[in-house]
Amino acid sequence: MEAPGTFRARIAEPWSLGLAGLLLLLYFGGLGAVPLFEPDEGRYTEIPREMLAAGEFVLPHLNGVLYFEKPPLPYWLTASAMALFGPGPFATRFWNALLALAGLGLAAWLCGRLGGPRAGLLAALALGTSPLYLAMAHVATLDMSVSVFITLSLACFWFFQAAEENAPRRRLYAWGMFGGAALAVLCKGLIGMAVPGAVIGLFILISGRWGLLRKVPWLSGALLFLAVAAPWRVLAALRNPGFLKIYIVREHFLRYLTPVSDRQEPWWFFLPVLAAGFLPWTGLLHASAGLLPRPLRLLRRSRADLLFLLLWAGFIFLFFSASESKLVPYMLPALPPLAILAALGLDRLWGQGGRLPRTVRATGALGGLLWTGAGAAFLWAGLGRVAAFSAPDERFPLLAGLGSLLAAVSALGAAACLAGRVRPAVLLFTLSGACFFGGLWAAAPQAGIGRNVEPFAAYLKAHMKPGDELYSYRCYPQTLPVYLERPIGVVAFWGELTFGVSQLPEEERRRRFPHPEEFKPLWDSDRRVYVVTDRESLPLMEREGLGHATLLMGRRIVVLLTNKPPGPDDVSR
Repeated sequence: MEAPGTFRARIAEPWSLGLAGLLLLLYFGGLGAVPLFEPDEGRYTEIPREMLAAGEFVLPHLNGVLYFEKPPLPYWLTASAMALFGPGPFATRFWNALLALAGLGLAAWLCGRLGGPRAGLLAALALGTSPLYLAMAHVATLDMSVSVFITLSLACFWFFQAAEENAPRRRLYAWGMFGGAALAVLCKGLIGMAVPGAVIGLFILISGRWGLLRKVPWLSGALLFLAVAAPWRVLAALRNPGFLKIYIVREHFLRYLTPVSDRQEPWWFFLPVLAAGFLPWTGLLHASAGLLPRPLRLLRRSRADLLFLLLWAGFIFLFFSASESKLVPYMLPALPPLAILAALGLDRLWGQGGRLPRTVRATGALGGLLWTGAGAAFLWAGLGRVAAFSAPDERFPLLAGLGSLLAAVSALGAAACLAGRVRPAVLLFTLSGACFFGGLWAAAPQAGIGRNVEPFAAYLKAHMKPGDELYSYRCYPQTLPVYLERPIGVVAFWGELTFGVSQLPEEERRRRFPHPEEFKPLWDSDRRVYVVTDRESLPLMEREGLGHATLLMGRRIVVLLTNKPPGPDDVSR
């Protein structure tokens, strides 16, 4: 490997700038081309929209009622993008994609300090083209932001503990550790502090580096943490007495310890999530085994970097596996250390002639073949969905071509692994990530068919007149208020709006969130009332005496009804 500090070492390989450009294209290309997904993107767009509309940035509102389930930093960021770019999917996803790129930079920075510039580039490529990370960079949820700030906190801790005693940057790294954790807390609550704190604590305990505790600037670090994480919580608690109960008790402790969120999965749920979410690099992760000392008990002293990365990924896996609430994106913060481990192993082999050992050849080829099979499955599932819900259009051949290319490139990568050739395998697996993104972009509009309410919103905007009413019945389509740019009434369904609805005066509650018997007088009145519901609720409406005329019906579940016969300007289909 070239000496650190030379220009060639900094760029690692001639094609590195091209690959960096590829990552930029992957993360911002087509960002606003796909309609918002239900329910998460609707929720995390409507809250910032209401913040901007009302000028209320302390107490988040969803559909016009208080919503305290999550902290506000992602809402504030999205609101800033909406103010800058205007409303739309691009603004909703802008900060998510930008933070994802920042996460790649952090992984490259940390890995580059551990193994050199080429290793840093390999870490960015492995993380940036893994399907879970790439997919979540294009879907507006809170998981990417909390993952990036946890990565920032842990990377700064490593730089802090590795810095010389009186190095001028050491205090900055310590503040970065506290500040990153505070920003993570401001994104998704106490896990932003619990995860970095537990990983750092375990590392100090196992490595025996107790002296680090005396070198941490606890006072200034704690003040920085509180200055970032505390003000919103204090203001929200002062302005609403129910804040602490719903935000701290229910959304942190009860969600983790009990099945209150109804997201139970078996203990092994995250094993396939990690294995599949890191394909095709999962097989090449085995390359890092060659870095482990023999005997393994020497790990704590001779390879503290590997110990730190293993604790980082391992704690996140075990912590969320023990929870009563499990969702696929919870494993996102475990991907950066896995990418760094894989990159360190591949970089060592790269510098030793670019040949894979036999065991790594087998696991690498297996990862490539699994990714090939996933590409083929993705292709046929996407084609089947296109064929089932729409006439073949320009997306049909595009999806077919990209799915086939993904399978072919992954198969070639598997063949390169079998041949023991590191460099072609890395290049081909990276290109397979580009094919995966292209397939996502081509298939995404079909993924939401039957749940996409944008056509219904366009119809309502064109036909609703002053005095008309709009409700959803026994459901809450979260993107509908976004497209209509206004809250809607909801009949017989509270769900995650329960706390906010409970805070309303009874008269307003009966008007905006009525029970069926409270809604019937309005439905039977002379006013025109529109209702969005799902097909399963139609028989129930009939039994409750809510006769209707159907105006629009989605291909799967969404239905638009009215209590009046269609007029000459209405279109039924």
